[in-house]
Amino acid sequence: MELITKLDKSLAKAEEIIMALMLVGMVLLAAAEVLSRNIWHTGFAWALETLLNATLFLGLLGAAVATSEGRHLNIDLFSRVLSGRSKYLLKVLIGLFGVIVCSLLALGGWQCYELAYDAVVKEAAGFGGTAFTALTQSISDGNIPEWVSQLGLCGGFLLIAFHFLLRLIRDLSTVLTGKEWDAVEQAGLEGDAMLDELEAQMEDNKGGAS
Repeated sequence: MELITKLDKSLAKAEEIIMALMLVGMVLLAAAEVLSRNIWHTGFAWALETLLNATLFLGLLGAAVATSEGRHLNIDLFSRVLSGRSKYLLKVLIGLFGVIVCSLLALGGWQCYELAYDAVVKEAAGFGGTAFTALTQSISDGNIPEWVSQLGLCGGFLLIAFHFLLRLIRDLSTVLTGKEWDAVEQAGLEGDAMLDELEAQMEDNKGGAS
């Protein structure tokens, strides 16, 4: 379980770094686009499409990180009432649902990618070119091919499904053995997670006092 937890956290940390770099790049690109249009009355033809696709990928990476932290799907009503193995059994059901749904969405994204990519290849072949030449031509025209976005959707949902699967394995282990795998993780909460945990403890204390 410790190895799985390290893998989950390492992958989430890499995703956070990529998100930070993407966000910085998006801000710089948007600023450069505004300046170039207002000062030099020109711009980057590919800027808008790039920002739109980057926003999509940024959201998917954020969802993957949220899943790693157990914040993607949560039923607060039941999680506060249940405890012990019953609580983790609920997490197993949620994790299983998440894996199935995200896998189906990833499969749908892959099928859409294949259709879009095949169309590009056939069109490029008709003009004596290749998929790579079609891609470079689309980017130079200020467009990002649809198959790139579809491939990003597939990869993003695969990441989310993988995080769900890692949590599912650990939650299932807790149901079978009775050992809570996230006890150490909860003890070392930071940032928003720590604030949420403190808020939950305060609500529990209020409920006990009343």
